[in-house]
Amino acid sequence: MHVSYRYLLIIVLVAALLCLMPARGADAPNEKKPQTAAAQSVESAEAPAGADLSAQTNRETYLHRTLYYAPCGHSVQRREKLPAQLVGLTRGALEKEIGGLYENAAVTGFSAGEVDITTRMDMPCPLHWVLQGGEDGLLAVWQNTTGEALSVVRKTDIPVTAAAEEEQDELRDGRMFDDVQALEGYLESLSS
Repeated sequence: MHVSYRYLLIIVLVAALLCLMPARGADAPNEKKPQTAAAQSVESAEAPAGADLSAQTNRETYLHRTLYYAPCGHSVQRREKLPAQLVGLTRGALEKEIGGLYENAAVTGFSAGEVDITTRMDMPCPLHWVLQGGEDGLLAVWQNTTGEALSVVRKTDIPVTAAAEEEQDELRDGRMFDDVQALEGYLESLSS
């Protein structure tokens, strides 16, 4: 029995040494040199690998817009003809001009045939309603009917002051509702 413990001890030592030795060959992980933050930011600011930097937009180019609605986290995608002001531009020139046409927009893809941008919207998408107090102190229901702007869809005769004191500031800024039943239930609770 003493001999079998010796073999077991040798096997354990060999296994431990194999685990501690650095891996070599095809399955070994690649060692990357650490980069400074400055080097990483330069790499991320460059155009994607293989991108044709001389490519220009033309009259046939399409604009693929992704509207990201920050308050609710939803997105809507639109495909439309590229505006005339952006025809004939390279990616670099387009990135400089896009902010003048679409606020909070970033170019996420570029080719002569299609430009992809993402626009951050600071309003909920058309699937939500916003209850907000107006200048007259009365609550109104707002909705994003166009995808790009909130508009009043219903005025009420309920004053902001009908809500609990801790909710009044939120109502003055605008309170978002996910469905019309929740909105109607809330309005009913304020009017009773």
